[in-house]
Amino acid sequence: MNANFFYLKKLIFFLLLFVQVFISVAQKNRYAYSVQKMGSPFNIVLYADTKQIADSAAQESLKLVDSINLICSDYDSSSELFKLRYAAVGAPIKLSPILFELIYIAKGAYKDADGSFDITVGPLSGLLRNARKSQQFPTNAAINEARNRVGFNKVQLDSGAQTITFLYPNMQLDMGAIAKGYAADKVLALLKSFGITTALVDAGGDMVGAGMPPQKKGWTIGINVPGQQEKLLERKLILSNKAVATSGDAFQYMLHEGKKYGHIIDPRTGYGVTFQRNVTVVAPTATTADWLATACSILTLDQVKILAKKYKSEVLISTVQNGRVHKVNFGKFDGYLAQ
Repeated sequence: MNANFFYLKKLIFFLLLFVQVFISVAQKNRYAYSVQKMGSPFNIVLYADTKQIADSAAQESLKLVDSINLICSDYDSSSELFKLRYAAVGAPIKLSPILFELIYIAKGAYKDADGSFDITVGPLSGLLRNARKSQQFPTNAAINEARNRVGFNKVQLDSGAQTITFLYPNMQLDMGAIAKGYAADKVLALLKSFGITTALVDAGGDMVGAGMPPQKKGWTIGINVPGQQEKLLERKLILSNKAVATSGDAFQYMLHEGKKYGHIIDPRTGYGVTFQRNVTVVAPTATTADWLATACSILTLDQVKILAKKYKSEVLISTVQNGRVHKVNFGKFDGYLAQ
């Protein structure tokens, strides 16, 4: 009789605990924040017990984004990254922990992606950025000169000292295809330190989520039809504790001698890609999804398949042919699409 009474009390205790947890989760309120950061809309959606907690977490998150941007912007002349372009050849330069971590991740991506992702692409991206503004395609000589200053083999990293050494003059680093994803990951980690377990961080299209909204199977995320910002593919993604990034090049190009050169540059050739794709990557982190989306815009389909598997990611490649959308996916991408 005493034993039965003991187990009954234990069962009641756990039932009450479950009810309290359920009520606590159900009572969390939704809060949304949207500001312009890193050159794009930066959006945070989170669920918290009180507005005070939500506002405090969001405020600290946006401060963190500003600090990351001040380190890795290639537009801001006061940023740590921008100042590296004046580095003397052969002189080790001490880096901040954030910048070293980013460059170290990029080094691994460069190796695994067969050089299709390369943050030393700065001289080329700057050249082609100016070409799009002027609508004057750069000469072969200008492209070859810029390409001579590109290549991770011209950079040395020292993990112990956290330094970078440039082996070639006038090199420029470009974090445009990794920094926003990195910032999204760091913001999500900060939100979790506030006890927030349900959130979505969107850094200009590079997104990462934790948990799932109440009574939902995950965060619902649309995928753009190639070349159209307003029109979405019919089936949307449903994601929980995953990241997603999309790289689009289907209608952003320059015409030169009868060829279409996209705005995504192949660092190995110096030219924009001549086949246009929309690439959507679902990955464990936004950092990975960000750079993978760029690499998979350049690599062959066989290479995409290998790289996606290595990084435990799923990839959807969409193209427009004769006015119709054609899709091919790798991994278990279909498993993340709404039924």
